Amino acid sequence: MITPIYNKSGIQIDELSIDDDITFLEGRVSKGKTLYYKGIGCHYRFHHINDIVSPNEYSHIQKSDVFYAGYTVSKICYQNKFGIFQEPYQTFFPDFIGTCSQKEGNIVLNSYLFEKTSVEVIDCIQYDKINNQSYYILDYSCKRQKYLNHPNPKYLRDLIEYTVQSNWNFLWDKTSINDITYNGLVSDVADLFQSNAIEHKLGSVYSVLYSLGKLNHQYYLDLLKEFNLEHIDDKWYVFNAVSILSLNNVNVEPLLPCSSVSENYKHIVKNYLVTGKNCAYCACDMFAEFGEQVKSEYSKMIENQINKT
Repeated sequence: MITPIYNKSGIQIDELSIDDDITFLEGRVSKGKTLYYKGIGCHYRFHHINDIVSPNEYSHIQKSDVFYAGYTVSKICYQNKFGIFQEPYQTFFPDFIGTCSQKEGNIVLNSYLFEKTSVEVIDCIQYDKINNQSYYILDYSCKRQKYLNHPNPKYLRDLIEYTVQSNWNFLWDKTSINDITYNGLVSDVADLFQSNAIEHKLGSVYSVLYSLGKLNHQYYLDLLKEFNLEHIDDKWYVFNAVSILSLNNVNVEPLLPCSSVSENYKHIVKNYLVTGKNCAYCACDMFAEFGEQVKSEYSKMIENQINKT
């Protein structure tokens, strides 16, 4: 397979040769005869930028649903092309569209250390030393079958309890359920990090509950039955995360200092949830400056919401 590499003007300047029969799957992941590849190209649809300098370059411009992701744009010179595009996909990370930067490097170590991984890293190939871009050759024991396609709440409970007890954490504002497999493993371990801090444990469990509940509420309710918990309104994504920590012998007293549900909720969100690692940090802390900026914006949003109530 030959993957074209395009510059910012959409002109092919190089190519990547892979000696395998490749089938594109999703995102920047493809499958060969037996193994998988991450970072050997994608079908271009859109990417994110901070500022619109030349609007005529784009057929689509829209403010991103994620407040810190700038604008979602579709660049005319990239459209209807498959390849690697020498422009960051996201505003705050250096991964070019369709491939991987050093940000993805955590996948190697985590795939060894995290016991419930479904991914094995076979090799990492740095094909662009100037821009520090690479691709990964991977194998997945789950064959990339997601939890949302074949849910089993017992497996998911086992995974959540393992992460809490072993101090592994998801980023709190990540759609973590999309990285969890049908058998309670994790397919993308690059964004996992270790910490015993209560704000990270809280955010980790919350990210699984919230993303599951928003994408399939019935599957979320099925999971709650495993823990003998209930859901009343959106505040219960937070309180159920607290309950799960307590069930796993985490001292949650600092999270519940107030006498009312409303005041405890405000306290938890303001002082613990948003202080954890968000997606802009990256699990490796390589981009902590961006994470701090996003944390500050989250804090302002929470403060405004609290003042309105």
